[in-house]
Amino acid sequence: MSDTTTPQLVVSLVLYKPDLPHLRETLKSISASPLTIKIVIADNSKEPLSATFLQEFANVSYTLTGKNLGYGRGHNINIEKYATEAPFFLVLNPDVYFGPKLLGDMLVRMEADTRIGLAIPRICHPGGGVQKINRRLPRPQDYAMNFINNKLQKRVFSSPTYKKYLLEDIDLEKPFICPTISGCFMLFRSDVLRKVGGFDKRYFLYLEDTDLSRRVAKTHLTVVFSDFVAFHHWSRGAYKNMKLFMLFMNNLGRYFNKWGWLRDQERTELNGRVNYYSVAQEKG
Repeated sequence: MSDTTTPQLVVSLVLYKPDLPHLRETLKSISASPLTIKIVIADNSKEPLSATFLQEFANVSYTLTGKNLGYGRGHNINIEKYATEAPFFLVLNPDVYFGPKLLGDMLVRMEADTRIGLAIPRICHPGGGVQKINRRLPRPQDYAMNFINNKLQKRVFSSPTYKKYLLEDIDLEKPFICPTISGCFMLFRSDVLRKVGGFDKRYFLYLEDTDLSRRVAKTHLTVVFSDFVAFHHWSRGAYKNMKLFMLFMNNLGRYFNKWGWLRDQERTELNGRVNYYSVAQEKG
């Protein structure tokens, strides 16, 4: 892909009291790519990032919102301002990093198959090991047991239905189609992102990625490119902090009120599309 003055990719970051070493690692990963990239930052912190810090990186547009709008609303600010400026738009956590070829390799793959509306690489812990963050669309009972640490939990976790939700029937080292793409790394075709309208503003911090993924999955492929790798400093805050846990539970209610608790035929249909992906298979 040739270098042009028009960005090939817009990368959107939302910050709130950011860990600066992790943020610097993320920005360095983006800047190391040979692509022409525009980085757009919505900062929900009360105090701005220092100008000195921002000057370390080229082609950055920075907006201080001054209040904690949440993950989805912060990205929506960037989507509304910048999603028309490049054919691809990456929603990225400020604690994710990767090698210099990753973004270019993923764009080549998406350019080769216009059926793909959303993609993510295999996400690993910094010390190694795959993060199981891409799943089938959830049922209420799939989430209910995540926060119960007892013998009943072990029996549920060993059930075939729950294992399918966690994609334990899939070889996670092969590319596959998946209806739930983690919000830590969501690479969209920009026209698809604009068409579905970005994130639902009713969510705050949790479940908005699941909601957006399934809206894209209705009309386009949502793919995990497991042969490409990025790394994520995954904090899992809802498991450690009661305030975050309550936010998670509130959003869980919003999600199932919107899509259905027990009866959700679309969930069944989209989950049934989980399969291995190959360009030849999908286009042939």
